[in-house]
Amino acid sequence: MEHTMKAIKTAVVGLGMMGSSQIRNCLWKLPQYEITAICDPFTPNLDACRILFTERGLPVSCYSDLADLLEHADCELVVIVSPDYTHEKIACDCLRAGKHIRLEKPLAITPAGCANIQRAQAQSGKLLQIGLELRYASPTRQMRAWLPRLGELKMLTCEEFRPPFLPKRGLVDDWITKKEYTGGTLLEKNCHHFDLFNWFAASRPVSVYASGDGLVEYAKTDILDNAFVTVEYENGIRAMLALCLFAPKKIAGSSLNELEMGLLGNRGRLELRGDEVFVWDRETGGEECWHYARENFEAHSDDIIPSLVELADCIRNGGEPLTGIQAGINSALVSFAAERSAEQKRIVTIAEIESESGLKFIV
Repeated sequence: MEHTMKAIKTAVVGLGMMGSSQIRNCLWKLPQYEITAICDPFTPNLDACRILFTERGLPVSCYSDLADLLEHADCELVVIVSPDYTHEKIACDCLRAGKHIRLEKPLAITPAGCANIQRAQAQSGKLLQIGLELRYASPTRQMRAWLPRLGELKMLTCEEFRPPFLPKRGLVDDWITKKEYTGGTLLEKNCHHFDLFNWFAASRPVSVYASGDGLVEYAKTDILDNAFVTVEYENGIRAMLALCLFAPKKIAGSSLNELEMGLLGNRGRLELRGDEVFVWDRETGGEECWHYARENFEAHSDDIIPSLVELADCIRNGGEPLTGIQAGINSALVSFAAERSAEQKRIVTIAEIESESGLKFIV
């Protein structure tokens, strides 16, 4: 049984807002994990996280250099919560050092980077879980459970209307607003949603068309702050993403939601509005609602916890995480096609990206 096993000795690399949150709200709450080491080359992040451990009376080894951690730290799992542009090197180094890894999305910011991680993982034989935690979120799990009630699925929609990115501190200041460090908004932000499209459609995407610009919030940068993206799948399903990064912030009591999704089939309709899921029967007009009482609203903590529970089980008992490397590759392929489409103002096929990179979309 899981509770009789020793905790998995874990290192956390990347101690900014997301890394700190995952330590406080997720890893410390799960007996499956023991954090033995932390690492960040940005001294303010490392110092702030060291204080968190000191305040709790917990021992932890602190490193500013990943190579030192991999040589000296006692760990079998590395949780990587570092900036997007560092994912490729850190993931490859950890896999080559024989560590299991949980890697924040996206897998990497270029197709070549994704391919390098895929090779490193195959050679290592170690587990890799991508932080696409929306698959583990209770509301999307409920949508998945109700999916058969829709009959033949035909359309997917996702609307993310939210405020701009929070400022990022680090060795590259505000790296999240620079395409060379993220691969672009549709990769950094929306690989989550393309992953859900892929999961629900359960088919190979054929083509992507995106239209967007960054003329409101990010006019002085090279990233998008609004876009529409259409994805067409082999089985005839069409998916549409609508993104806005200059929407008003949701306040308590507001009817606005930052994220909404819709699934439509020939027999019914599903909608996600915040943490509520609605299902309608087309023939009878009957309606049913399911509500999720979220306990923690910080940085997807409630959604990350079940993914970490699954990862611990996979490490101890075998098996592949739901969001393993192929899910990371699949979501990245759609994202790369979307970014290219928005930039070049044309339809881009998934086959085009595959032929250039050697990556393959596998359902």
